[in-house]
Amino acid sequence: MIAKLQDLLRRAWAAFRFGRHWPWAAFLLGLALLVLGHGSGCLGSGLVWSGGLVLGWRLLRWIWQRLLFRVSRRLWVILALLSVLPVVGLSLTLLGFAWLGLGAQVSRSTQQSLGAWEEALKVANQEPTDAGALLALRTYGGAWIEHRPALPEGIAPTFLGMVWAESQEAGAPRDIFLRTLRREPQGYRILSLNLGILGDRAQALAGGQVLFQLSPRQGGAKGEGKLKVRAAGQGVGAEAPILESQGEVLATWTKGKALQGDALFAPFGLPPLAFPLTDWATGRALVLTATPETNLYALFAGYRAHEHQGLSLGTVKAIIILSLVLLGLAAAQLLSTLLGVSLAWSLGRAVNDLHRGVQRLALGDFTARIRPRGRDQVAQLSVAFNDMAARLQTAATEREERLRMEEELRVAREVQMRLLPDLEALKMPSVRATILPALEVAGDYYDLFPLLDGSLAFLISDVSGKGTSAAFYAAETKGVLSALDKQALDPREVASRLNAIWCEGHGRKLFLTLAYGTFHPRTGRFAFVRAGHPPAFHRRADGSVLRLQPRGLGVGLSADRFLDSLEVCEGNLEPGESLIFFTDGLSEAQAPDGSFYREARLEALLARPTEDLQAMILADVVAFTQGQPFADDLTLLILSR
Repeated sequence: MIAKLQDLLRRAWAAFRFGRHWPWAAFLLGLALLVLGHGSGCLGSGLVWSGGLVLGWRLLRWIWQRLLFRVSRRLWVILALLSVLPVVGLSLTLLGFAWLGLGAQVSRSTQQSLGAWEEALKVANQEPTDAGALLALRTYGGAWIEHRPALPEGIAPTFLGMVWAESQEAGAPRDIFLRTLRREPQGYRILSLNLGILGDRAQALAGGQVLFQLSPRQGGAKGEGKLKVRAAGQGVGAEAPILESQGEVLATWTKGKALQGDALFAPFGLPPLAFPLTDWATGRALVLTATPETNLYALFAGYRAHEHQGLSLGTVKAIIILSLVLLGLAAAQLLSTLLGVSLAWSLGRAVNDLHRGVQRLALGDFTARIRPRGRDQVAQLSVAFNDMAARLQTAATEREERLRMEEELRVAREVQMRLLPDLEALKMPSVRATILPALEVAGDYYDLFPLLDGSLAFLISDVSGKGTSAAFYAAETKGVLSALDKQALDPREVASRLNAIWCEGHGRKLFLTLAYGTFHPRTGRFAFVRAGHPPAFHRRADGSVLRLQPRGLGVGLSADRFLDSLEVCEGNLEPGESLIFFTDGLSEAQAPDGSFYREARLEALLARPTEDLQAMILADVVAFTQGQPFADDLTLLILSR
């Protein structure tokens, strides 16, 4: 058992790669330290967190790279931009408007209360007696009057507003009051109203605790250099400064009790309210900021007897209906999001399959196929891809077959070229011959057979058709001709026997033309027959050209009338003269405009002086066709003396 454990540990260590496996090692080691304890809790937690974070990151990256297709990433981003983000933005906008609306309601109600108190203070200040002034403010409570011979520095004689000053009670802390002045013969009458009710009003409106904060005002009492807004007043609007504190806090206090709750009923602060104040002792401009706190329970709470609070049945119903509507909208949004993710997944998978198929196709795997998903354009593209892959596979198969056929034709051409006589081995410089097949192999054929008397039997033939079948029959002609006794038989008899053998083995639809004869290089004596073949040309030493065209049917056209139709052409070649034989591939060579080379052009060409007759003929044919491939096999045989 110990040996097996050691072997397992040894193999694990051999397979361990630090860059790949260290998060697993750290995570497992941290878990072990946390389980065992022994005062290593911090180290174990650190290892677990570090390894877990790296493993989590690798998992997300694997999901992103493997499961979330590239095209789906874009679709999901579009889905988030078109559905999730608008919903989040709309929710935040509605919450923001609701938050601002609640704050505006509290601010408006508080400002209206403060304006009513100021108006009441002005009315009371117009009373000539102190008793009358206090009687006018009896419903507000907390009003008193002081008489002083002089005002603090910075306080105007017509002052009306909120101040931060000492209370009338000795030893009491400084507080917020609403104060106005009235000039008297002995000095000034100061009429003050306690603003403790201001906090009660804000708390009653918001439902929770109100935090007050007193700070110096930036820019002085006039708000110099600050942005101003036009506040609607009665008749003509008035410019109101933006109240901004300098950051220094002179005093803070709270009004009411802090709210309790969590989740949906968690407390939250409303937009803070700002009130301009004046420090009564120094005349310095101050800012009083009040931040109300509330929650949903406080907003919808109804008050009953004593101090017990509860929600009314109508409010509960409204909350339930609103919650159901919100849950319905959330469910619809979740359903639409899941549907969008499903569609993105499906489309991404289809496009990813198409991408992989294209990659396989690019690597030469023409068996790649894609399963169409749906009936949309991507599915149609998958069907088109499958059709294209099938055609490419067929084309590849045909190409392989064509290459195989070309290789076979190349081998056949080599074999056919070996069947042609080796002019160098014959050592007969008076004979020149060439064959230019239209395809890889030709139906044309020429051959030379040295005879015992020093003469030469020659053959040039053209099997009907071209390509492999014609080449096969041309090879068959060589075999038949090789078996005949050309020394004892004259050209007419050789051609007759060849026709008889041909007619026995082939139908009339298959025939060949030939010119067969004998030629003595030393004496220049020649004799030949022409079985349906193009005429021969006798090029004389004086430059004249004689067309030799004895009668004769093609081989295979008739078994009875063939011999009677043959006519032997005999003659002598003088020194410097030549006998030219060719197949119809030369006379029927075509130019790009469709015109034929014709025998008359060849006859005119032979009248020109030249040292290399074969090269002159071939060059003229190539120039005439302008490099176009030949439509038929071309063979040329020249006998010279």
